[in-house]
Amino acid sequence: MQVIGKLLSALGGQGPALLVISLCAGLLIQPLAHLGYNLLPFSAFLLTLGSFLTAGLAPSEAKIRLPLVALVVAWVGLALPLAAAALLAFLPLDPALRAGVLLSLLAPPVGSAAAIAGMLGLRTRLALLVSIALTLLTPISIPCFATVLGLGIEFDMGALAIRLFSIIGAAGLVAFLAIRFRRNLMPVLPDQHAATGVAVIGLIIVGLATSQGIRTHWISNPLRFDVMLAAAVVSNFGLCVLATLTFARMGLQTAGTIGLVSGNRNVTLVWAAASFGLPSLAEGYVAACVIPVLALPLIVKLCLKLPSFSRLLPQN
Repeated sequence: MQVIGKLLSALGGQGPALLVISLCAGLLIQPLAHLGYNLLPFSAFLLTLGSFLTAGLAPSEAKIRLPLVALVVAWVGLALPLAAAALLAFLPLDPALRAGVLLSLLAPPVGSAAAIAGMLGLRTRLALLVSIALTLLTPISIPCFATVLGLGIEFDMGALAIRLFSIIGAAGLVAFLAIRFRRNLMPVLPDQHAATGVAVIGLIIVGLATSQGIRTHWISNPLRFDVMLAAAVVSNFGLCVLATLTFARMGLQTAGTIGLVSGNRNVTLVWAAASFGLPSLAEGYVAACVIPVLALPLIVKLCLKLPSFSRLLPQN
């Protein structure tokens, strides 16, 4: 049992690098990508469970007040999609690509948001509350936005709602019992790194599975996919920076957490909600969006090692 705990702690501690490695391994070794694709349904549970555990075992944070959660939910779930829709209305984009970009912003934060926040030393509980709240609203918010914005995509939100509530409920229950009886589980769950390690396993599966779609789209049209990848990276990192700077007065941890949930979206969720029936361009953009999600933790970790980086924003 102690071996499992040590392995989970090692995975949690080296998570940022492992996420990038998993994506590269899937691109280079096709059987690994196929294995990840087959395990993809299980990854959602691991991501959510790891986030619950990471938040539950996180050090004490500043008290999270309801107005702050409401502000972040409104910013991530309402302000950013509407602003993007207004901006894209003036750009000559293919309708399918426009749909892909908007869908990526309609998606809630990644299910592993709290675990990634734990890797980066941000506010895990704030990331968890915002990601869970927006995920639970997804069955209502995505069809409404899609209709208002005229995306022309049908969603099977009934089945998705049942799946989401089941995953979140089961993960929450398991996490509650694990923390409640942690004394008995100490060999398996020795620290917060071990909790994060659970989510890292889920993210590794996502990285392997996504590489299969990435390879397909890149081989079919390398130049087009490179352009979409560049757009996805700029969108992800740009939203992270924009939100962090916008809320900088709240301190580095809070602003950084808001930046994290602003840019890192659960695009595979909206892909599944569309029953994998997205137009090819939209599907390619959605696949490209996964790459910066997996790469961001490592990039931020490397940036934090720069002496000047931590002085860019006021500390808590």
